[in-house]
Amino acid sequence: MLPKVKVFGTEVAMYGLMILTGLAAGIVAAVARSKTTGQRKDDLIFASIYGAMGAAVGAKILYLITILPEIIGNLDYLIGHPDEAYALLGGGFVFYGGLIGGVAAIMLYCRQYKLRFFPLMEALIPSVPLVHAFGRIGCFFAGCCYGIVFPPPIGLYFHKSPVAPHDVPLFPVQLLEAALNLIIFAVLLYVAGKRRRPGFVLGFYLVMYTIARFMLEYLRYDEHRGVYSGLSTSQWISVVLFAAGLILAAFSVHVNSENDNQSTIRK
Repeated sequence: MLPKVKVFGTEVAMYGLMILTGLAAGIVAAVARSKTTGQRKDDLIFASIYGAMGAAVGAKILYLITILPEIIGNLDYLIGHPDEAYALLGGGFVFYGGLIGGVAAIMLYCRQYKLRFFPLMEALIPSVPLVHAFGRIGCFFAGCCYGIVFPPPIGLYFHKSPVAPHDVPLFPVQLLEAALNLIIFAVLLYVAGKRRRPGFVLGFYLVMYTIARFMLEYLRYDEHRGVYSGLSTSQWISVVLFAAGLILAAFSVHVNSENDNQSTIRK
């Protein structure tokens, strides 16, 4: 749709611009809730920067894993054309890799500065779908992560995209995912506003997003889906993270219930 835009006479990739905008919005949202979450503003800002760097690395690593068979099959060509090999480090990111990498980086931040992981993570997790929504809008502008062939007026043509095919109308799955992420963001703000044991909000997010992502994969048409036994790489990861989120949320509720019972007995 609009892969690049001129800013002060310089061409800037819309995907990167939207990611930076989303990151800024996510940090602002987390800092605005600092009194409610009890987290220091500087920790929220710097942990977010750590998370962003970890997300970039994790998203790239998982992308390279999904295309590993192609890399191995064309290894001689890539060795002879280092510019093509270098290009692999530019485009191509997988969200789940970014999520895992981001969480790992925040764990590293907490370890480095001797902070409790779950309280800080719970303060940041509602911002994740907000950042992700901006990222998917960036995908729409770039034409990456495109949807299945779908008739107009819902199906759209990507005439300028260097990624999406230009001759067929495609379902704007990027915008649908962006909308779902905004809904998840709103729900998480409500859930996080309640008194919860650390771990519940993260688990709740994983449950909601993995369900949405599993279904959205059926609307995706872009290459490098990494299909195994009928499910894409992201669908398999969705299954694993859904189970992890369910256990995390359920365990948190169970512990809360036990604490409430003990409080009642003491009274």
